Amino acid sequence: MITVSLKRIVVGLIAGCLLLSLQAGPGLAQEVDKGKIPADQLAASFKQLAWGSPVWDVDEAVAQLKSDAKVLWVDTRPESFYKTGSVQGAILLPYDKQGVAGNVLSQETLDKAVIDAGLSKDSAKVIFFCQGPKCHRSYNAAFMAVSAWGYKPENSIWFRAGYPFLFKAVQDDVKLKRKANKYLSEAGIKQL
Repeated sequence: MITVSLKRIVVGLIAGCLLLSLQAGPGLAQEVDKGKIPADQLAASFKQLAWGSPVWDVDEAVAQLKSDAKVLWVDTRPESFYKTGSVQGAILLPYDKQGVAGNVLSQETLDKAVIDAGLSKDSAKVIFFCQGPKCHRSYNAAFMAVSAWGYKPENSIWFRAGYPFLFKAVQDDVKLKRKANKYLSEAGIKQL
């Protein structure tokens, strides 16, 4: 009888721990410093962040850019990077980490950008990107959009691959390169 009760307690504790880990959401997630994105989240097979945001790589970005669906691309890199090329139609809202000098991205600037793009905060797909998979800027921006600024997780997308990998894909693929103006800004096209 004691053995059965002990087994039930152990099973209950394990089930409780699993349930908590599945429901953790943004409560256990946090912004990260440069180079500190958890390694498992850099794997190509990893497609959803702890707070519910989808993770995109080049294939998803190209498919979206081909579709002409109305979305907001947010370049979180410093202006000097943006000036050398960006995703077609992207707006520049630099972000590092909450409270860091030089941030332009905030709830107010993102809300305004969504409205200026003719989108609604409740349904707008916002795609955050920066300088590649290990760049923390867009990762942190997606986290803040969901955890602090009221954006829906499924619509706050982390484009993990970032601009350099999109640029390389366009540069290396003849079909994409022919229609580079669908994927890259004018400054990016000049770099091809």
